[in-house]
Amino acid sequence: MGSLLRHAGTVTCAALAAVIIWQARHSQPEVLVKFRAEQVEEYCKAGIIGTGRLFSDEEMAAIRAGLDERISVATKDGKVRSEDLLNLHFNDTWLLELASHPRVLDLASQLLDSDGVRIFTTRILSKPARTGYAVPWHQDSNYWPLNPLRVTSLWLAVDDADAGNGAMQTINFTVAPTARSENLPVEQTSKEGGAHFDLNIRQDAIAPYEDQAVTLVLKRGEASFHDAWLPHNSPPNTSSRRRCAWIVRYTPASTKLIPGKRKLFGDDYEMLLVR
Repeated sequence: MGSLLRHAGTVTCAALAAVIIWQARHSQPEVLVKFRAEQVEEYCKAGIIGTGRLFSDEEMAAIRAGLDERISVATKDGKVRSEDLLNLHFNDTWLLELASHPRVLDLASQLLDSDGVRIFTTRILSKPARTGYAVPWHQDSNYWPLNPLRVTSLWLAVDDADAGNGAMQTINFTVAPTARSENLPVEQTSKEGGAHFDLNIRQDAIAPYEDQAVTLVLKRGEASFHDAWLPHNSPPNTSSRRRCAWIVRYTPASTKLIPGKRKLFGDDYEMLLVR
């Protein structure tokens, strides 16, 4: 089965129908190689699209083994959490090749409407069983000093992801249309630092939409792409199952970094041209 979006709140008849339609559109037995025109249109309207199976079982076994090895090495001294493995592709050829997979680049190119594609950032976000922390409501657009701010983010399920182990929740543009091109009010919760979230959407700003949030339920090897302005979060993982994702942010080749606005993205930060 392909991906399934479930409402985080009460499921109405209309919401259930939307879930069934979404599943029918994105379920597919074969690996996705190209979006249909109506899928690109849906992405533009909602700010998110599911891929169904993006990698085969054999491919995912190799991807999972490779990511598990890197998680183990990066976290062995206890100084870095497995949720915070950011931009390892700069010093890891295997991760760069994974982020540059031709099938993924072709899909990103469609959503960005750009033949040329750059990698902006990569992240291994692995929420360990029982202790995986929550990610607050936020928009990626608040963090990224880019011109133009056009980014599509691959979110690949390395493990099955569901409400039980902290799957991502989203507020789609069809629910909050003002979020399509502007940032909702935020509160700064801490000093800027690495992969940490310090610009959280204020509760009074997100509250009107929370009952229409949807939870991304993905099987291992399935994925979604979402827009930089899309409000999203994820609850803590209190289950007995890990929830790991491989995340890559792609921009058009013409996108430029605006230096000096975020410490993470200095004058020497490189956005690699991969297509």
